[in-house]
Amino acid sequence: MVLGLAGKACSGKNAASRFLEERGFLSLDVDKLGHQALELKRDSVLKCFGHQIVREDGSIDRKKLGEIVFSDRSKMKELESITHPAVFKMVESFLKENMGRDLVINAAILGPAGLDRLCNKVLWVEAPLILRIFRAFKRDNRKISHIFSRILFQRHLTVQHFFSGVDIYMVRNRGSLSDLKKQVDIFLSDL
Repeated sequence: MVLGLAGKACSGKNAASRFLEERGFLSLDVDKLGHQALELKRDSVLKCFGHQIVREDGSIDRKKLGEIVFSDRSKMKELESITHPAVFKMVESFLKENMGRDLVINAAILGPAGLDRLCNKVLWVEAPLILRIFRAFKRDNRKISHIFSRILFQRHLTVQHFFSGVDIYMVRNRGSLSDLKKQVDIFLSDL
C-alpha cells in the first residue's frame, strides 16, 4: 500500500508518520526531497530568484528563499514549477525501489504536486489553528511575521486539493500524541 500523508504546517504529519513507521510502514519525507530538488535545480532557482538566496558556502539559503515565496504566491508558483517535477520523479523512484512494501509519502504538497496520484489512500492530519501557531513558534524559532505568513499562505490548502479520486481519511490532532496515535491505529484497523 502507498499511503499519502498530508496536512498543513505543524498539524502533526511527522508524528503520524512515526506512528505509521512503528506499524511497519517505510516513510518518505518529501520536505527533504524538496531540499534536494533545490540543489538539483540550483541553476534554474538562481536564475529565477537571484544570488541573494545563496549562502557564503554556495548553498541555497532556504530561509531567505522562504521569505520570498511565502510572501508572494506568484513566486511560490515559479519555485513549484521548478522543483515539483524533480520531486515527483524522486518519489516515483522511491516507490519503484520499495515496491511491495507499505509506504508513506509524507508531504504537505501531496495534492499540489500531484503526488496523490501515486497513492492508494491519503491520510489528512488536521489540527486547530492556535495549536499549529504554538507548534510553529516552538519548532521554527522564527519571527511572528514569518510564521503567520506561512500559515496564511496555506489557508487554501485543504482536503479539496485532492482531485485524483483517491480515498481520503482525516484524523484530528488536538495536541495529545497518544490520542493521535489511537486515531492512526483506528485508521489502519479500518483499512
